[in-house]
Parts: sequence; structure tokens; C-alpha cells
Amino acid sequence: MDRIFLNGCIHTMDKYDTVAQAMSISGDTITRIGSNEEVLKNNNDNAEIVDLHGKTVIPGLIDSHTHILWAATSELNGELFIPQSIEELLDYVRERTKELPEGQWIHLRNTYPTRLKEYRYPTIEELDKVSPRHPVFVDGAYAGRANSYALKKAGICKNTPASAMIPAIKRCLKERPMSIQEYKQGIKNIQTEYNRLGITSVIDGISDLVGVQAINELYDEGQLNVRIVFSKVVSQAKGACDDMKTFKSHISLPHKWGKLSFLKVMIDGGILTGTSYMRRPYNDKIGIFDMPEGFRGIINHDVKELIEFIDVAYNEGYQMSAHSIGDGALDVLLSAYMEYGRKRDMTDRRFSIIHGDFTDDLTLNTIKALNLILLFQPAWHFKDANILSKLLDHETMESFLPYAKYVDKGIYAAAGSDHMVKYHPLLSQNPYHPFWALYNMITRNTIDGRVIGGEQSIDRKEALKFYTWYGAYASFDEDKKGSLETGKLADFAILSKDYFTCPVDDIPKIKSLFTVVGGNIVIDTIKCI
Repeated sequence: MDRIFLNGCIHTMDKYDTVAQAMSISGDTITRIGSNEEVLKNNNDNAEIVDLHGKTVIPGLIDSHTHILWAATSELNGELFIPQSIEELLDYVRERTKELPEGQWIHLRNTYPTRLKEYRYPTIEELDKVSPRHPVFVDGAYAGRANSYALKKAGICKNTPASAMIPAIKRCLKERPMSIQEYKQGIKNIQTEYNRLGITSVIDGISDLVGVQAINELYDEGQLNVRIVFSKVVSQAKGACDDMKTFKSHISLPHKWGKLSFLKVMIDGGILTGTSYMRRPYNDKIGIFDMPEGFRGIINHDVKELIEFIDVAYNEGYQMSAHSIGDGALDVLLSAYMEYGRKRDMTDRRFSIIHGDFTDDLTLNTIKALNLILLFQPAWHFKDANILSKLLDHETMESFLPYAKYVDKGIYAAAGSDHMVKYHPLLSQNPYHPFWALYNMITRNTIDGRVIGGEQSIDRKEALKFYTWYGAYASFDEDKKGSLETGKLADFAILSKDYFTCPVDDIPKIKSLFTVVGGNIVIDTIKCI
């Protein structure tokens, strides 16, 4: 249906920062934007008229790094337990031992010591006490804690190399694979939660074929309400070309709804488990990570190997991307990009960095010179800046997510969440609530109310650009979305508060009253205003 929206405060986020009064859409496209008079001129008499009553409209938000497929299925069988303290964790394990047959695994997913009240994992002895007859694994992805039963079952002994322990345990975790129907239901669940917050597009961080098939079917059934850019993780350059082609062949969506853009490599671990690769050792005097003195994290690839991945991406027309959290890992990645760039100009390829949490001036200047895209997550500053300030030296913390420098240096940076599990926008690992992220960029406030690195705060308009125009630019989609302009896709959100003028502490309370994706109303809590 053609629709005309009148009497609004429409922040187009175009290059002129135009604020319009009215907008018309036909099908999935914006046909006119301007004043009431301009938009009503020569209008279709059959168009539905929507009076916005002065409400604020913004482009559909783009989460530039989420794991929508993981999150979609994470709570299909009930709420996923994520402990907030060791006491909660141990109580949960104790109760599970009463419910499960002896010998069955108890697996606590996405649990990190920095997110527990005690800032540590439970000890083996604590886990053994509550679960002597069940293997337990507290899983932080790149590190974790297992009880004695789990270590024995995984064949781990004192001579097992540290690098082999986590893989050995994960081989024992035989989780039932999800069906396409389950994926479809999960995607419908989580896309609704995203739409309620004005999110209309995502870049999926690790895509799989079952998830792709589910999304294909949802599109065919007219039930897909989030546009998705896929990423394929590859572990070695040899065979990566065929892997990418095979994966791409399974995507049957129109490009404006879904496409494979990113060839992704995992360079280091995670800052929440002390395994991201740093220039200088962690200063873990309070024993959060229980790592040996002088430990700098893990590194999976060297410069030579990364150049081989870059070459595949370049030759096959994909965007090279890499999980690179620590400043040491970023040094390795940038060295590879620079060396490759001396042979072939890649500045128009929009190769990227996923995370890149620690970027000093020299690093940012290199990113700018190479025209790289930085896909960053404000949730990590919001949730973790306080505890990380106790683990990292002052110089490193000064380089932690420096939003103002992104703006000052003209870095192409797009904001996202790294949402992995749970449906709740704040209790999930990691929180995906975009207005909390925007609040953090504007204030540098953390979850415990502290301001850390306040000089790196930015204004509301610049923060929103990281969730709109730059998010579209990151995947070569700025001609389709990221701003509200004639000829672009009709993806937008009508907000519950005026993001640009409301008290700053009200920004986290904002939600979308009315979300439109491709001209279709997917959220309407006010029944057409």
C-alpha cells in the first residue's frame, strides 16, 4: 500500500542532515520527502494518510555485528540461564544435577568472569563440590572452567597443552542440531525484538547453512522482517574460495534482503576471558583470568597467513574481515593489510576490522589511510570498561573505544552489539539495545554509573550515524539504506521519544512505536499513530 506520513520530525540522516516534515512511500521505496505540501502534491488519492503528530522518525537502525542466528535459537526451549554471580552459578549447577542423569553434561554458555559479581570463574573445587557426578563446563568461548569429571571425560591431564583443552571439552558437548523449522521460529522471535527497537538490518557475524535456508524460506513466505548481510568464517586460505562459493550458492534472497559479503578470519580470543592478544601483558593482580604472569592472549594467524586470506577475498570479490580485539592482534592484521596494499590497491574494497577495541592515534591513522571499516561494539564499554581498567595499563585504556577520535579522524566506523544469546535486549550476552549503546557513546557512562574516558564522548547526531549511514556503508549498501531519501528502501522507525532533544538519561528508555521494513509495518504499538 502507498502511504503518506505527515506532520513529523523526520531526521533523514542524509549528507545535509535534512529534517523533513513528511514522506511518501510506494511499495518498498521512499518516493518523496519534504514538507507536507511538497509530499502531498500530486499524491495518489488511494494512499493511506498517517499523521505523525510531531513524532520523531529515524532511518531503520543497522546492527553491524550480531549473531542473529545463534541468538535466534538460544531460547527456543526456554529461558537461557546466564549467572550474575558464582553463588547463582553454583546453585544452578546443583539443581541441574538433581534433574539430569549422572554423567550428562551441564553446559553454561557464554559465561565470562568479567560479568560475574566476584570477577572470577568458580574454582574446580567449587564445581566438584556441587557436581561430583556430572561433567560441568562454564563456557567463555575462548576460555572456561571445567570440573574434574569434565576434565577426565575429555581426556585432559596435566600434560595436555593449554591450547588443546577447550577443543577437547567442546568435542564432548553433543548438542542436538536445530532443524530449519526451529531456526525459522527462532528468527521470527528475535527479529520481532530487534524491530521493537528500530533495528531493520544486521550483519551476521558467523553464518551457517541451516540458518541461511531458514531465512530463504522466511523470505519466500513473506515473514522476513530484518535484512541480513552474511559472513562466512574460514580457517585456512586453501579451499576458502570453494567454501565461499558453496556457501553463496545456498542464498536465494534478493540482494537487498540478504547477501554474502564477508570472508571472516578469527585472529585472537576475547577480552572478557583475557585471551585477546595484547601488545603488553595483562595486569591481572586480582586473579580474574587465572593466567600465567606475562600472558598476552592468543593469536591464531601470522601476517603471511592473513595475506593469503586477503588475497582470496580480493580475487573473489568479498570483503575481507577479521575478529581482532586486542591491540597486538590488530597490529598483526594491519601489518598484513599494509603489506598487501603495497602490491594491490585495496582502498576501494572496504575491508574491515571486527571489534578493534584498542586503537591509538597511529592505529587509527593507518585504518584511515587504508580506508578500512571498523565494526565496533559500545556494549563492551558500557558493560566492561570498569573492570578492564583494573586489568590493563592506563595507556591501553586510553585507546579503548575512542568514539570522538573516530569522528575527528573521519574513520568509517559502524556500531553493533555482538549479540550472541538470549532474547532480552539488556540481559543478553552481549546487550543489543541500540539506545543504551547510543547513550554510552554520548555519555561514556558504564553500567555501574561511572564515566570512563569522558573526553571520547560524541554528540547525538554522530552517534546515530554509526547505527545508520555508516552501517549501510560497511556492506556497500549506502545507496539502498542508512538514510531516508527518495529512491531508497522504506526502512524506518517512529520513536517513543525525541532522541535528539529528550533529556540524555531518557535515551535508554526509547523504543520504536512503529517500525517499517520495506514498506511493511512490522511493529505498530500505536495503531498508525
